Amino acid sequence: MDKFDRKILAALHENARLSYAELARRVNLSAPAVADRIEKLERGGVIRGYHAQVDLARIGYPIQCLIELTVKHLEYFKVLEEMQDTREIVECYSITGTSGLMLKVAVATMGDLQALIARLMQFGDTKTSIVIDMPVRPRVPGLEDDDSGSAGGR
Repeated sequence: MDKFDRKILAALHENARLSYAELARRVNLSAPAVADRIEKLERGGVIRGYHAQVDLARIGYPIQCLIELTVKHLEYFKVLEEMQDTREIVECYSITGTSGLMLKVAVATMGDLQALIARLMQFGDTKTSIVIDMPVRPRVPGLEDDDSGSAGGR
């Protein structure tokens, strides 16, 4: 992956709806060259999809939390299946340490959060932290604007 691929990825990460012509203008390549590079990045699994960034609060889920769930070892895979069917869970990470799972959840009310925590407690201990702000937005390391080609190109 070279500096052009990184620039394309950075632009798509910022706005996945950019046209090939606009991407070409931003990275100083032709639109067909950008199209070829994007196709290669998709085939190689670097680009795995294109997604809308949804404001959860504006669609009725103003309370977002991180919940550490300490899972009993023998029930781990059963718990993972249950997490798939729990609609309030928007992300689930298997983590190191004693907890086992880190859940990002979104709920409409504190009552909904209380009910969710009560359901989760059947699988183990929980530790909940309410998200009050996201001072650093999701980003991809190594995609900063660097014309030297050194960032992420090693």
